[in-house]
Amino acid sequence: MATQEHVLAEKRLQEGIAAYNDGKMEIAAEALIEAEKLFRELGDLKRAGDCRSLLADVQRENNLIEQSITSYQRAMKLYQEAGRPLNEAQAALAIGHLERQQSHLDRAQEAYERARELYSSEKGNNAQGLGNVVLALGHLELQRGNIDRATVLYQEAISYFSNAQDSINEADARRSLADILRLARRFDEAAEAYRQALEVYQEKRDVYGVVDALSGLGRIYLDQRRLEESADYFGDAVERSRPIEYELGEADGNLGLSEVAELWGQVDQALTSAQLALQRYTDKGNALGTAHTNRVLGEINMRRGQLSYANSTMESALRTYKAIAYRIGQAETTAGLGDIQRRRGFLATALQTYNEALNLANKLQDELVESRALLGMGEVYRQQGQTGQAAVCYRNAQDHMEQLGERAGVAEAQVLLAQLAVFGGQLGEATAYLSKAASNITPVIYPVKASPLLSLVQGQLLLTQGDFVQAEEGFGAAYKQAEGQQEPQLAAEALAGMARVKLSQGELDAASTMFTEARRRFQLLESTDGEGAAVLGIAQVLIGQERWDEAVQRCEEALTRFNQSDNLIGQADTMLSLGLAHRGDGTLEEAATDFEQALKLYQQQQQPLGEADTRYERAGIFLVQGNLAEAREEFSRAIALVEQVMRTMSIPQQWRTFLRQYAELYAQQAITLVRLQQDAQALTQAQSFADIAGRDANAQQIKAYEETVPASGEEMTEDEIRENKELVKRLGQLRKRLR
Repeated sequence: MATQEHVLAEKRLQEGIAAYNDGKMEIAAEALIEAEKLFRELGDLKRAGDCRSLLADVQRENNLIEQSITSYQRAMKLYQEAGRPLNEAQAALAIGHLERQQSHLDRAQEAYERARELYSSEKGNNAQGLGNVVLALGHLELQRGNIDRATVLYQEAISYFSNAQDSINEADARRSLADILRLARRFDEAAEAYRQALEVYQEKRDVYGVVDALSGLGRIYLDQRRLEESADYFGDAVERSRPIEYELGEADGNLGLSEVAELWGQVDQALTSAQLALQRYTDKGNALGTAHTNRVLGEINMRRGQLSYANSTMESALRTYKAIAYRIGQAETTAGLGDIQRRRGFLATALQTYNEALNLANKLQDELVESRALLGMGEVYRQQGQTGQAAVCYRNAQDHMEQLGERAGVAEAQVLLAQLAVFGGQLGEATAYLSKAASNITPVIYPVKASPLLSLVQGQLLLTQGDFVQAEEGFGAAYKQAEGQQEPQLAAEALAGMARVKLSQGELDAASTMFTEARRRFQLLESTDGEGAAVLGIAQVLIGQERWDEAVQRCEEALTRFNQSDNLIGQADTMLSLGLAHRGDGTLEEAATDFEQALKLYQQQQQPLGEADTRYERAGIFLVQGNLAEAREEFSRAIALVEQVMRTMSIPQQWRTFLRQYAELYAQQAITLVRLQQDAQALTQAQSFADIAGRDANAQQIKAYEETVPASGEEMTEDEIRENKELVKRLGQLRKRLR
């Protein structure tokens, strides 16, 4: 009787296994439950445990994770009662995998440790089982971001598998260790480990392992920016995956190809490859792959200027990384999210996000992500006018990049430091930084963001120096490079730069056309700051055309944009322009208030040329009010600031070009001194300008003023006529005495 029941139990077990293999999960579950019951009644607890363990496999296939864990736990109990520690250990290992899949990392570790204890209790230990456990524990620690601990565990796994003469699993462990080495930027060691694994997979004809190894090598070369080799390996992985229908291998390869294409500036191709990868990962329910791809899609769409979509995909990636407790991905994605928020004008939010990324990266010893977060923080501080903090962030990022040997990153930090130097009136320092950046970009064989950025800042420097022809060439080069590399944000900024050159040259119609086009582009890019800058440019054109009411309206529109993003640089420039518009329409009190606000902002930002321009305009208000002494003081302060900036340049020709922009400032100071009966001081001031910039520019300004002084008129008294004639005479003498 017992034998018949045993035969029946075995029959139902085999029926369950057959149904499982045929994919008939409900039939399999029913047969295995019945078989387990029969074996328990027979007292065969080992076979009952086998049935329950197989039932857990069925439930896992049906994605009934909690039920599967419960079944493995029951199997463990049955194996324990049957005195089968190896089977119990295998069930514990399976529980660990399922708990890790659900990101229950502490529960997973508890299950793995129980498995390790059981394998260790075997006589002579069980090298194969212990290898499986410590490999899983290594994955767990990597997920937590404990890189050093994961490294030790992977090394232990290699040793165990080697002792067990299990070359395939040993190769798997070597690949995992290679990934750690890649993260630590020990590229040669990582590549060697992957090549060893690839040889094993090829020898053993493990086609799936071959694909994984190829993708791993592709990622190593990607991190080294050896893009052609990287593309070859990823492409090979994709081609080998298709015949064997290895969808995850194909997805890994396509994701890698997307990242290579993005670095080459082939943004449309990058988008296509990433979308193919996302579809495969989604079909297979691979959360980690989906998160990786959404992060890459976020980067691609940010570059394309689709910031809302980029934000949503990046946030989706971050949610998934957090759900699966994958901290390495969290750090990189958080930094990317900060970039998107900054570009959308949410500076306060971006700063908080960058700080989170910086803290995560610091814990993970990920200097590349630290550098990215620091550059982003520097940009936020710069826009907020906190130049000291911005410089510290840029320099720290530069130091990290230099240690990593990332020349493109070093160049980007140096260009941003140059931009900050231009902003702070340190023009010689800006030139030096740009020269260093150019030397770092030259050896890089792929297009990098720093190239158009360098040309853009070169244009800003030349415009500040007053070299309008060269400035236009710089902005033009930046525009061409940005368009070629599909960097629409930089292209729009370069277009706005060209418009500012036209504005400085008095070509108002051309400037207006360019600013309008730049605004359209910034709107498409969802760039609040960029649109604000373009609208401000349009306002400045209207000021030049003396269309005061329209200029005021545009200034207020620009100010709204800059207030939204807490951009103090833009606010300062806008308040200065708003003051000019108000002065033009005769509302001097409002103009004076605007200039006062602009002055405070420029001083807060330590922007000397902005402060000089504002003091010059304030002096104009004082002149209208007849307050010559106050006007003289403001002119003097403005001149001191201009000369402070001039002295940061080392080439005399640059002094001449730069100072000629301020001919009107020096002329107005000389005229005011003459009006205050301080002719000797007026000559000294005017001659100091002439010695550097030549006498003609200053003399022409004084001559133009002379022609505006009335020497007759029914409403003028004889004393006024006499005083004016005397003033004209003395101004003429001043001109003639200039050398």
